[in-house]
Order: sequence, then C-alpha cells, then structure tokens
Amino acid sequence: MSKQELISNSINKLFNISINNYIFVYTPPKVGSTTLVSSLRLSLGKNFNIIHIHDEVMLSVLTGIIDVKINDIINYLLNNGKKIYVIDVYRTPIERKMSEFFEKISPYHFNNSEENINSYSIERIIDRFNKVFPHLENGDHYFDNYNIQNIISFDFENKYTIQEQNNAIYIKLRLCDSHLWSNILSKIFQTDIILITDYKTESKSIGQLYKKFKSEYKIPINFYNEIQNCKYLNFYYNEKERNNYLEAWKSKLTDKFIPYTHVEYIFYINLCLENQYINDIQHEHYIDNGCFCNLCKNKRTELYIKSKNGEINNEKIIHDVLVNNLHEIRNKKIFEIIKKKSQEIKSNKKFINNQFKIHYKLNK
Repeated sequence: MSKQELISNSINKLFNISINNYIFVYTPPKVGSTTLVSSLRLSLGKNFNIIHIHDEVMLSVLTGIIDVKINDIINYLLNNGKKIYVIDVYRTPIERKMSEFFEKISPYHFNNSEENINSYSIERIIDRFNKVFPHLENGDHYFDNYNIQNIISFDFENKYTIQEQNNAIYIKLRLCDSHLWSNILSKIFQTDIILITDYKTESKSIGQLYKKFKSEYKIPINFYNEIQNCKYLNFYYNEKERNNYLEAWKSKLTDKFIPYTHVEYIFYINLCLENQYINDIQHEHYIDNGCFCNLCKNKRTELYIKSKNGEINNEKIIHDVLVNNLHEIRNKKIFEIIKKKSQEIKSNKKFINNQFKIHYKLNK
C-alpha cells in the first residue's frame, strides 16, 4: 500500500470526511488540552472535525496504521483544499512535570491502586518525583513538531499567537491564560466558544494527595537552576512573568538532589512497563467524544445551550451511553403503555363482571 493510501485510510478512520474544517489540538500531555478539546467539540462540533493528538504513537493507536505522521495528515488535507487549524498550549515546566507524574503515578511509578497510594507518605512521593524529574517531558510542539520555518514572538498583549504557514493556521495558547480562552477562541473562530472544564487531576481519587504534594513540594536547587534556563519559559513568559514565576519557586528551594541518570531512567521505565498490571487506557476521557450521529449532535446542542446559560454541566456526550439511555427510556415507555393497557383491560373486565351480576339479579 502506498504512503498516500495509508494517509487516506488514516483520515477515514479519524474523521467525518464530509466536513471540510479540521482542528488539530496537537499538544504535549498535561497542558489543559482535554478541556480545550471538549470545549471546541461542544461549541463547533457540527461544523468541524476536532482531534486531540499528542504524538505518532497515539496516532497509530487511534488508526491501527504505522508509518504515518501527524504532519503527513495535515499536509494531505491542505493539499485537498481543507481548512486546517493546529493548536498548541504552553504550561510552565514544574507544574507540567507534576501533572504528568501524577497522571501515571498508579500504573507506572508505583504500580499500585490510587486508593493504596493515597496512604503513602508525602516524602515517599516527593522522593520518587525528584528521581524522575529531569526525564519528565518539557518539550514544545510549536517549536519541535510543527515544522514552522520562522516562529513569530508570542503576543503578550493578546495572550495568544496566530501564525499561518502553507494555508494552515497555527495557534499558540498558554494554560495560565485559560480564563481568557473563551474570548480568544471566540474571536478566532467567529462564534461563541463556551469553556468546559474537563478532566482535572484534582477531581480524581488521587486528588487530595495531589493537592498536598503541590502544597508541600520544595524544588531542589539544581532543578531550579535548570528551569531558569528553560528556553520555552523564556520564550512564552515575558520578563515580569518569568521573574514572578521564578521568585515564587525560589521561596520553596531545598538541597541539591541526585536524580536517575539517563541509563537508570531507561531501566526504571522498562521495569515499570514490564511489571505493570493496571490498565492505563482512559475510557470516556472527554465530556464530548466527538460523535457525529444525530443523537450526539442533539445532545451537544442541548449541553451547549445549558453551558451558555451558565448551568453547571455534569453530563457527557458518549454515544454508547446515550444509546443505552435512549433504549431505557423507550423500554420504560413501552412498559408504562403495557401497564396502562393491562389496567384498562382489568378495569373493563371488572366492569363487565359487575354488569353481568346486575343483569343476573334483575332477571333472577
């Protein structure tokens, strides 16, 4: 099969090809992208294909096809006249590493249930986090994956950057500005984008431990020095923002810590994967899973209107769940109809018996 055919097959597996507008939320993990995806799907779902993707490994899992890159799909769609938006989000390095660590704390780092890990001492959690700290992700897709020739400076006034290349529109946001995302995205897409907070670590069963960790964690001085020189922090935060960020962490410094070397970390992560018994596949990850059937589209419209009116949303748009609910509603209605008919029959039978008794007495 040719490369073009592989790309075409990937697109058919991922998207509703009758829709010509595409949004790739193409970000590293743990930068607030799930909230972004659910919000865009809820607000734009009927007119846009919206995909949440981190890397080629995730792409191969979604499609079952290897040897196709995300940029291959983007370029193929562009060459076929599709409208493409690609969105990335920047998150400060220490907080991102914390979030990534806690995301995998159960299936990888301790290979234990979240309930059991909740009983661990905070010192034990901090020690493990520090051992892997330098090896946790801190890359940037906008710089490293998009193949943009001349990256323009971040727009600190508008709190986002928008850049066009080869007819694709690239958008860079910052998690620290998430309270402005609704206004920013509404301006870009010329429609009301309602922000729906989705998938926060604090809301998981490990949430209280995570809050305690963030409250008590002190950063080793050698890690702090590395963060000071982070090129992404220096690019996406202006001088005042950087100083405020670094000063806040400077008040939480502790002694130098010796983490795992690169070789030790490779051994560590391979051992974690070999011993892993907890499945880390996340089912029902999003508020809106992006299905285009009429049932899901109608539910999307309903939740969008509720959210726009300020109502708190506790529902999800998951096709199988909605179908099961619909069947339950229909079965309940059928049961009620049968019950009503049965009662009518019993009532009629009783009436007929009474009439027969009256007739019998009158003619006795």
